[in-house]
Amino acid sequence: MSVHKEHGKWRVKYRTGGNQRSRTFDRKRDAVTFDAETTRRRQLGPTLAADLDRETVTLDQFVRSGFRTHAATLSPSSRAKYAWALEKHLGELLDEPLRAIDVPLVIAHQHHLLQNGRSANTAREALIYLSGIMQAATEHGLIAVNPVRAVRKPLADREEVRPFTPHQLEALIASLQGRDRIIVVLAGHLGLRPLELRLVPWRGLGSETLLVGKAQTKRTARRARAIEVPRQTAQELREWRLHCGRPGDDEPIIGPISAEGLKSWTRQRLHSRVVTATGRDDATLYTLRHTAASLCHYAGLTVPEAARRLGHSPTLHISTYAHVIDGMQGQRFDGFDELIAAARAELSESAVPSKFRSA
Repeated sequence: MSVHKEHGKWRVKYRTGGNQRSRTFDRKRDAVTFDAETTRRRQLGPTLAADLDRETVTLDQFVRSGFRTHAATLSPSSRAKYAWALEKHLGELLDEPLRAIDVPLVIAHQHHLLQNGRSANTAREALIYLSGIMQAATEHGLIAVNPVRAVRKPLADREEVRPFTPHQLEALIASLQGRDRIIVVLAGHLGLRPLELRLVPWRGLGSETLLVGKAQTKRTARRARAIEVPRQTAQELREWRLHCGRPGDDEPIIGPISAEGLKSWTRQRLHSRVVTATGRDDATLYTLRHTAASLCHYAGLTVPEAARRLGHSPTLHISTYAHVIDGMQGQRFDGFDELIAAARAELSESAVPSKFRSA
């Protein structure tokens, strides 16, 4: 192997895989560096050379190379979240070799985030995305283990949910018509998530249950669930289907609407109606889902039964709704039909104090 000057450029001749090869450079320094590196790799052998290369791969280099293969399988929103974490919260680690990012360094960076104004939620989320990158690095053979998994992350700051009372929910439903009313009924009575609202088809509606399939719910809750439908809710849904001209079984119950369209509906339609009907200005679609969770306990369901209806674990249910359950103070009804009937009866008795206390 040697470096020669030919026609104003520097050519390096070397052998690889038994074949003679060459490469040209504009600068002699680059040619000499390449020649030295080629010689080093030949002396080390392919296995040791590859191992030494792995020691120098930085977080930034891996994100721009190997991690792209994994990122290609993610949704656009997930890729945006990784970019957000890297740009806003993981910049100090980008130049670190992957093998230098160990448990003490991750703990130190977590402390750095919290000390520099990031909330516990933000620090926790940033480490979750760092963990995803480091896990991909283990799959590429660049590191032995994912160090982020061993780090105890800060507890997320969770605000206590504030569901509507049954009376407030029925007042809101009574103020709406058409698709607006059906969206609130599905979210408030049955606890559908925003994604489920958009995707659950007429095929899933039976005489007494609504089936939410695996493909119609979020990825982390990928299991089908059958939700008992109260008689009043089932009647509203049947009337809505007739009003829509009997759409096909595969059509969404609320009709076609995008995720952004549903968000716009929440901002433009739901908020104003909620203020008028309940006097509250903090409602979202998830407020309706939280309300459906509270209705489960007014209707006498146990925690496991309510969790199955909502499609999450009993542990999550009790951690989210314990204060709601405690605040009911013994108010119970014999099922959803009696509960909804009692709440709707109150709408015509506005002079009578509500039997439903705010949780």
